[in-house]
Amino acid sequence: MDALFPLDEPVANQQLLVAAREALELTQAQLADRLTKIMGAHPKISQGYVSRVEKGALTVSGDRLEVFATALECTPDLLTADSKIWSLGEGCLYHRNRASTKASTLRTLHARVNLLRLYLQRLAEVAGQRLPEFTWTPMHVGGMDGADEVAQAVRSELGLGRGAVESVTAIAERMGALVVPMSLGGREVDATSLHPPGEAPLFVINTDAPTDRQRFTLGHELGHVACSPDPDEDVEEMAQRFSAELLAPSAELRNDLRAAPITPARLLQLKSTWRISAAEVLRRAVDLAVISDSRYRSINAQISALGWRTGEPEPLPAERPVVVPALVQAAVKAAGGADAAAAAAGTTTDKLRELFGNDVVPHI
Repeated sequence: MDALFPLDEPVANQQLLVAAREALELTQAQLADRLTKIMGAHPKISQGYVSRVEKGALTVSGDRLEVFATALECTPDLLTADSKIWSLGEGCLYHRNRASTKASTLRTLHARVNLLRLYLQRLAEVAGQRLPEFTWTPMHVGGMDGADEVAQAVRSELGLGRGAVESVTAIAERMGALVVPMSLGGREVDATSLHPPGEAPLFVINTDAPTDRQRFTLGHELGHVACSPDPDEDVEEMAQRFSAELLAPSAELRNDLRAAPITPARLLQLKSTWRISAAEVLRRAVDLAVISDSRYRSINAQISALGWRTGEPEPLPAERPVVVPALVQAAVKAAGGADAAAAAAGTTTDKLRELFGNDVVPHI
């Protein structure tokens, strides 16, 4: 029986069992069906059994642990790891999404970013490396202290000057964050991030969005970890203000906005200059009192009629992280190949390539 096992036999961590299932977008009933098929069980394994396992009423070890690992597309030792799965309510897990996003979608993303964190920790061990340390001490936001001032401090600390940011990804990595761009299966969620206390923040940025959106989103996620807000502060608005000022400082952008009349063509010129979306340039123009609300609405109607809401002209080139790909490549080399590195991470080779790309995890 699963509940009877030697004291030294590894037992599955129920949090990891749930995370592995939710990362695959499986219901408990669907996991039960997978287990039944793998085991050839008669009678079939029930949803109720999976529920009891995930609640900790039953333990999973030995041969049954191997079956769960196969069904969940991971290794047994990942499922038995003494690792915490962080939840949204614990304050270190953020996501930038539409209001209509389903709770099940967010659960899947939370599970995936938690597992990604574990994979990276294990790959770092294989490579004989340590994950980066987050070097920025969060600055107070509230009262007279604004998020824009924090963004200016980041710019000053990193020596960015007052012009456009070449790479937001490079800024995040210089601050000690881990950046992983990947498709999130649509545009419902722009990003999800995880920042357990004492660890490097992990930012997953949705590559289904255009680059200008990805850049602003990454700046938004940085705002969550660079700022220390008062309890009554609107943290999403705070992160928006931080990102806006980080990418385009108000004083310099205001000068450019005043240099010529604001038209759709002018918006594209400033998009190219500042590497932010035309829509963001327009938003900043009204926020900085360069144009009136009525003029803002008029130009908004024009760009909507031009179809820019679904895709702006003159897309920006994609940004590429350096830190995570280098770590994964070092782990693959140290392990002696992609298959061994994936096993050490606790996952499959296909999953490793899905997460980090064929150029990082090559077919050999």
